[in-house]
Amino acid sequence: MNKPTQSVLCAIAAYPLFAAIAYTAMLSACDKATSTTAPESTASSSSTTTTIEEQSSSETATVEPSSSAIQQSSSSSGQKQFSSSSRSSHRRSSSSAVQTSSSAISSSQATPVSSAKEASSSSTTPSPVKITLDENGFATVADVYHSLQDNEKAVFIIRHSEREDNVAIETELTANGVKMAQDLGVTLKSDEEFSYITSGFVRTNETANNISKGRGETKLPKLITNYDITGNWFLKISADSLAQYGTSLGMKGGSVELMAHWAYDGGYPNALYELSPRAEEFMQKVILKNLPKWKRVSIMVSHDILVMPLTVFGSKGKVALKYHEDYHWINYIAGLTIIIDEQNNLRYIPVKGAESGVIDYLAIYREEHGIGGKNPTFPKK
Repeated sequence: MNKPTQSVLCAIAAYPLFAAIAYTAMLSACDKATSTTAPESTASSSSTTTTIEEQSSSETATVEPSSSAIQQSSSSSGQKQFSSSSRSSHRRSSSSAVQTSSSAISSSQATPVSSAKEASSSSTTPSPVKITLDENGFATVADVYHSLQDNEKAVFIIRHSEREDNVAIETELTANGVKMAQDLGVTLKSDEEFSYITSGFVRTNETANNISKGRGETKLPKLITNYDITGNWFLKISADSLAQYGTSLGMKGGSVELMAHWAYDGGYPNALYELSPRAEEFMQKVILKNLPKWKRVSIMVSHDILVMPLTVFGSKGKVALKYHEDYHWINYIAGLTIIIDEQNNLRYIPVKGAESGVIDYLAIYREEHGIGGKNPTFPKK
């Protein structure tokens, strides 16, 4: 390897460190929030009324993981790491919405998802509405909404919109984040009333309120706070311990890289629940349990550490969110649509509310440093 290439790789290798720090701070705040009656300085600052759903008994006790007890088969990519630069690039990624081709989604996997709604001009029989998945495996929120049949219900569980750099319960959206949420709302305009469910953090409340505003709703919606969606659902240990354990395995992306390994490849049973059974439990205890209280269409605004694994689960691993391989992570206002029929059968469609469903940290790094040509090739063990 020549010296210029080596320098680029070394610089790239330290970039997502801030992600682990951000997650540690946010989920530490989540742990504190779940131990109180309501999150500190959240709903009252962003909505007129907040209804608190019953909390389900998700386990949040801290268990210190043992290196010998946790599977390490997925840690071969742990040597890759970006250099730690300002978090502004993390924020800008949502507005620039860099689209990338991904080997994770083949053309056969990106076939349109069908649902029946609109009538054909040449027949009285409804014809299927095609929902096109992009190269990363995401459809638009608006396309999925407008494809719903009258007898179907839908819950759009999305990450909050673009936030300020600091990570706390009180962290607000950026001006661009406000615009992103309102722009999404514009695509969902209709006379239909929505339910809005949030984690109670200011940024999730503001996202819901601005989607509502974009839809043209004349007053702030009544937000429903649900503490099962703060981000702890898949964790057996504390967020601090998760980040530390990822680092101890040589994962410079900390908890972000660890969760990407786990979501696609499994393992780490002392730190994280098995994805599919835990996700199925979420559908039963959070979605179906509360569905009768919600409108036909619900917007659920949560955090990436919950939304990312749910999206991988719902797509059967076909979405391009393999941070441990290509530095893709779930974008703002992207996530998973859960569609429920009259028999409570569920189907899933990954969705994006911005131009892209992914944040491509490698593309951002290359753009910021003026690196053209093909992506650097990382050596594998």
